[in-house]
Amino acid sequence: MFDVSETLERLKTDREFLTTVLGTIFFLAIFPAYFIIGDSNSDGSLNAIADYKIEGSIEIYELINETEYIFDGDTLQFSLTTEGREDLISKNIVGAQILLSYNEDEEATGPTCVGPTDGQSAADTISTSITHDSYNESGEGTNGGGAGLYFIEISWYNSTLLNSTVSGLSKSQIINELDGQGKGEGEYSIQISVEAESGNSPVIGCERNDEGEDITYSVRLLILDNYTISTELVDETGEV
Repeated sequence: MFDVSETLERLKTDREFLTTVLGTIFFLAIFPAYFIIGDSNSDGSLNAIADYKIEGSIEIYELINETEYIFDGDTLQFSLTTEGREDLISKNIVGAQILLSYNEDEEATGPTCVGPTDGQSAADTISTSITHDSYNESGEGTNGGGAGLYFIEISWYNSTLLNSTVSGLSKSQIINELDGQGKGEGEYSIQISVEAESGNSPVIGCERNDEGEDITYSVRLLILDNYTISTELVDETGEV
């Protein structure tokens, strides 16, 4: 049985025993703090603030790809949703975009429409917009008498962090900047409009007509599942 009086008496007379006991008490007191500090500053800690190299790439998930003839002055409106798409479960959706391509189908009719007397077509304007919750973007492009191509995009992640080295942030802060946090789920509303213009011909008897355009549109989600965060040593000049 442990004898308290005997132990106290030994502490008074046995210096080596006293040193051992004091050392044990100190170790037990400092042991938890040591690991707390070590964890907060180690490379593996989510809360460690250091220089981090972030590498990754965006994957494209196509919701729809179709071609539709839109008449001059008309607007195509439709909605898409992520609901019911099992291949999107647990995906980190960080944005969406619409890619549009189109040609020029303006025609010249009349007996004098031969060679250079056909005249020239006029540029048409193709406008589009995308809305998802509080995020929205719009834009327009022209075919300039020929083919045209452009896209618009919305996003809710910090794209500047990808493929760069950042300082003053922890891993958890970086992850929060790159995580869509479910914001990509739900409905997307799209509008595409056409304003067609007819060109002219230098001769009488040749008329030009443009009723609209064939628009090919692709609605795509931006997915950021594959990225890495690693420590990066930087010297005093800022060079890796």
